[in-house]
Amino acid sequence: MARTVEIDIGYEPRSIFLPWHQRRQRWSATVAHRRAGKTLARVNALIKGAVTCPLPDPRFAYLAPTYTQAKDIAWTYLKRYGLTIPGSRANESELFVDFPNGGRVRLYGTENYDRMRGLYLDGAVLDEPALMDPRVYPEVVRPALSDRKGWGDFIGTPNGKNHFYELCYGDPEGKFVGAANDPEWYFAIHRASETKLIPEDELRDLRKTMTPEQYDQELECSFTA
Repeated sequence: MARTVEIDIGYEPRSIFLPWHQRRQRWSATVAHRRAGKTLARVNALIKGAVTCPLPDPRFAYLAPTYTQAKDIAWTYLKRYGLTIPGSRANESELFVDFPNGGRVRLYGTENYDRMRGLYLDGAVLDEPALMDPRVYPEVVRPALSDRKGWGDFIGTPNGKNHFYELCYGDPEGKFVGAANDPEWYFAIHRASETKLIPEDELRDLRKTMTPEQYDQELECSFTA
């Protein structure tokens, strides 16, 4: 008989991300202010997926606009939490962690997204999709999720009205109503004025060195600033 083992990897979700962790939708999009902790939450979700997915050799991916960004932003988190699981191992040159059940979480940069063609994925996080080529998801990531019915998640801070905005609120041609209006998607927006994760005195100091437009975009999640 299979034995269930409970492992505490030391991750405690911030309250604003609990609904995302508990979601039942396959697709999700979250707009969040800087330093909200969105990447940390996603890396831990990828780890959980890799060790609990019932399919053989699970594959989960974290994608950033560039390979260097993926390493700088997520690699430390992936090792810190992933390597607490007995039998796991990290590959420093290829930026992946393998788990004893055959699961893997790997980091990718999308500046060379064609190298991902042909992969299969059980789950993928696209961090800052506004800074990625708009072909990354429809041409490469979405097909990779199809045969195993993997899940897809988009997280980022606004950068004008581009394909990330259309993903959240709909495209001009009306092909997609947007994650905010589609019950098959989980959608959330987290502004610094609402989350209270950054102290008020720090927000006041940020306003001194940022234009109102910069502050509204980076901290208040404005797509029109």
